[in-house]
Amino acid sequence: MALVTTTVSPEVRITPFTGLSETRRERSGIARAEVVYSTYGLWPATAAGDNRSISFSWTLDPDYGYILMDSNAAFIKSSNDRIYMEATGVMEITTDLGPGASQKESQWYPYRNLPARADEASSTAIGSVVAAEYNTVHPITGSNSVMTFNMDIKPTALLYPFPGVTSIDCVAMFGEQITEETVMAYRFYTRFLQYDITQGYNYVVNSPLMTR
Repeated sequence: MALVTTTVSPEVRITPFTGLSETRRERSGIARAEVVYSTYGLWPATAAGDNRSISFSWTLDPDYGYILMDSNAAFIKSSNDRIYMEATGVMEITTDLGPGASQKESQWYPYRNLPARADEASSTAIGSVVAAEYNTVHPITGSNSVMTFNMDIKPTALLYPFPGVTSIDCVAMFGEQITEETVMAYRFYTRFLQYDITQGYNYVVNSPLMTR
């Protein structure tokens, strides 16, 4: 028995925002760009007796600060079958702390799969995770099974708002509870707002209730 790990590198899309000069933006809470990491593909099946996990990994440009706005994932089977995944995932954001620092800063944020209702054959209460169903959504067509994850607890202030950082690494991880699962499709999406480092000391940027 072994754990088979798949690592995926999402593609990045950067959309610069226009309308403000650098000087005016520095004094504001307005982002300089939107940065999106997304990907889709097939998660290979495992051999007999093996478990599997999947990680989505990327590196942010350390010349800027970031606010994490959205992150979600979906796993899809092309048959009306159950998906036996853990009901939670996790994103780790790791950064060095600049010149002279001996350790790195590590932040962890959970992905959650919301509980589904109990099926008619279960005695589990409505609103609980049903062991027989694992929160699998069966679309109305009946041809696919889907399990979705969303990050509902996110950092609320600017990430790494200081000069001297040389690495900002992100990884989102998901896994299964059983062995010998078949091939499955995945979808992954994460969106950041990007800020100039000089804005990192601006109170407005670090006040999410005021600006976002």
